[in-house]
This record gives sequence, C-alpha cells and structure tokens, in this order.
Amino acid sequence: MNKAMGYKMTHDTGFAPNPFHGALTLATCKPAVRRTRGRGDWVAGFTSKALVQNAREHGVSIPYGGLVYLMQVTEEPLELSAYFNDPRFLKKRPSLDARDPEVRSGDNIYWRDADGLYQQLPNNSHEQDAKIHDTSGKNALVSARFWYFGRNCFVPPGGWKVLMGRELSTGRTFYCPDRFVEGMLDHLKEMDMKPGIHGRPCMWDETAQRNRGGPSSGLR
Repeated sequence: MNKAMGYKMTHDTGFAPNPFHGALTLATCKPAVRRTRGRGDWVAGFTSKALVQNAREHGVSIPYGGLVYLMQVTEEPLELSAYFNDPRFLKKRPSLDARDPEVRSGDNIYWRDADGLYQQLPNNSHEQDAKIHDTSGKNALVSARFWYFGRNCFVPPGGWKVLMGRELSTGRTFYCPDRFVEGMLDHLKEMDMKPGIHGRPCMWDETAQRNRGGPSSGLR
C-alpha cells in the first residue's frame, strides 16, 4: 500500500481541501503535493499550531496534530483548466453572494484565457497574489474515497505512536510511516466510520450552518 503524504494545515475553511458536492478535491495550496500525487496515492491533512489558533478564533477547539482528512486519489489528476471545465465540478466554482457556505467555499477558481494564461475567479480565500503559487501545482486531485473530519479532527487513543509506530512528524510536509494508511483504515473500520464528511470545517463560525439556507447537509 502506498505511503500517505501528510502535511500540517494552517487553515480549514472548506476551500483546501474542498469536501463538498460528492468529492473531496485539492485544487489550491500544497503545489508540491498536487504535482507529485497520482491515482491510488494517499494524502492526509493534520492540524498545525496555527490552525488550532485559527479555529479557536472561530470558537472551535481542536487538538494539535489531529487528522482533518484522509483521501485516496481515485482518478488521474486533472490539470487545473480541465478541472475548471469538467461539468462534474461546476458546483465547486465559488459564488460569493451565496447564503450556503459550501458554495462560497468553492475551490474551482482557475481557468485559462485565450492566451493560455491562468485567470482567477473571485473568491473568499485566495487573492491574486496566490495565483502563481497555486497554479504551480498544475493539478487538482480528486477523491471519491475520503474521510473529512474538519472540526471533529482527532488524535487516536494513545497518540499517533501507537497507530504508526512513531510520533507524527514535526515537518510541514512529510511521508507518513508505512503502516499509517493500513492502521488508519483499520481504526476507521473499528469506529464504523464510513467514507464521507464527518464534521464542518474548523474555521466556519458557529453561525455558518444556520446561514446556509436550503436543506441541511447533515454536517456537525
């Protein structure tokens, strides 16, 4: 089983990753991850000290080193303009005036103009100065097999050393130990935790769900 590439997240707003509308996608931030991961590979996002603080400012308490999401890339990576134009992901284009925070959090923001240059859709997460960094990742990663925990992120009982054989890396981006994915899948099975969304983003204010409009998505 492939090693998972892990990284410490500083923000969790539903933008990167974006777990909504039937697939978890990583289309912005972490350009090295998006350039190098392919179909069948695993990616895991953990909380950093910065994310713990950012979540606290939104009234949310989360543990340091908690698992925010685990995904397996289930198809060949999509070049960003192909992702933008893929009809499956039109709902992931952000609409800033939408009441639903899932719509406002859309990550499908980069398209190519007639000269082949990337342009950026207006969004609440990245300014124009992030364009070079984001597009250097070239691809959007798509997963139909993912577990997204958001503010319900967790450290397993006994800590990561029990599950992985060693403590979680202190680096920003790193490879998880060989047994991480297998151990994590066994742990999720024991918890009867099926793939899908298991929590709201860490940095959504408590009013975000009430302001969605329309039927509830079941997010906690």
